[in-house]
Amino acid sequence: MADVIHRLLLDEKDTAVIQATAEALLARKDTSGLRCVLLALSRAASTDAVDEIGAALDGNPEWMTTEGEDRLLRQLRDLAGDEDLGVRDEAERILAGLRSHEERLRVSSRPGP
Repeated sequence: MADVIHRLLLDEKDTAVIQATAEALLARKDTSGLRCVLLALSRAASTDAVDEIGAALDGNPEWMTTEGEDRLLRQLRDLAGDEDLGVRDEAERILAGLRSHEERLRVSSRPGP
């Protein structure tokens, strides 16, 4: 089953399949689904595949809620310790981007001199 999902996530002939598969896995709201998506992202050979998987990750409306964001952070922290280097690297990259975004928000909300 995992091989089929992996092939769907990296389907070079149909990027709509890539995005739909990534969105379906993320809709599960579990670490296993996110792990599959991060694994595929780390193995993607084409810019189109990276773009479609990235769009599914970035556009997930679930992460716009406090509960969803908390779940995402928990899952990413878990996956930052994954046995697969690609999954670890992608989880750490996303976490670093989120930390950078939070820091920019904090700095911009500070009162001026």
